Amino acid sequence: MTTGLEGVRADLVSDGCRLPLRLTPVAPELARDPARFTAWYAGNLARIAGLLDEFGAVLLRDFAIPDTADFQRVIALYPPHAQGYIAGATPRKAIDGQVYESTRMPAPFKIGLHQEKAYMAQSPRLIAFYCKHAAEAGGETPLCDMRAVTRRLGPALVERFRERGVMYLRNLFDAAAPASAGPAPSPEYHRSWQDAFTTDDRREVERLCGERGLRFTWLADGSITVSHVGPATIRHPRTGEDVWFNQASTQHVNPRALGGLSYRVLSRKYEQRAAFPYEVRFGDGSPMTTDDLDPIYDALDDETRAFPWRVGDLLVVDNVLAAHGRMPFKGKRDIQVAMMD
Repeated sequence: MTTGLEGVRADLVSDGCRLPLRLTPVAPELARDPARFTAWYAGNLARIAGLLDEFGAVLLRDFAIPDTADFQRVIALYPPHAQGYIAGATPRKAIDGQVYESTRMPAPFKIGLHQEKAYMAQSPRLIAFYCKHAAEAGGETPLCDMRAVTRRLGPALVERFRERGVMYLRNLFDAAAPASAGPAPSPEYHRSWQDAFTTDDRREVERLCGERGLRFTWLADGSITVSHVGPATIRHPRTGEDVWFNQASTQHVNPRALGGLSYRVLSRKYEQRAAFPYEVRFGDGSPMTTDDLDPIYDALDDETRAFPWRVGDLLVVDNVLAAHGRMPFKGKRDIQVAMMD
């Protein structure tokens, strides 16, 4: 396959699927020398951007990326995501500069397909993943072609969601609340507002919400519910295509989004708390049902592809053109993440 990139071979990971495009080194120095690889990447940023426009995701395999510091040097070639991960949905910590740990959801749980921070007014343009340690079994990061999903959904459904918009309500618990306040929240699924906003000052939380276009309501148990109405689709900034871009299918509370076991466990746990960690409605506040979402789950299922990780893999994903998730896994797994604009 011709890409205009010197010193590499390009092919598709699986037949009949356009993402990810896989690049592997032919020039030996790109496999041995991290500095040479970073210089090569820097010199080919425009060509790689073109491949992302075409394929939605690029997997760089067998290049010289032996550690997190080398991953950091590659992603530093891009502007960091301006909003960082302040008010992000899931608990995660920074590892090194722009590099974060992946979502802390327990290993047996599946993380549904999503475009990063589609529930916020500003989202990253690119997501990068680095495989520091592959799981013993499972743990793939499935990818989904969102242009194909948009076509599968059809004009009538897309237009209905586009006209109504998507309202996201996310509850962040109070880490300082006494134990008597009710059942303890699930730390891998429910984030505290102190962690999400990196402060224990309520006025600072309110200021940060204002900066990010989030409405907020403080609840009696000390938690805060933040909300935002976002679009169902957005126009890609480079290709001009109108693409399905929201997290209605991920943040709606139902068995198909969470998996049957997770849904039952979390429903029982949160029936006695002030609010569920996530809720999704149409933009006018009216309920969104599983009947509304079933065609979306079907389209996502049909277009999802996964590949096994190898240590040292670097996966760069266009956050509009491709959704990502996480499969259940066994053993240690260390997939590191960065968000870029």
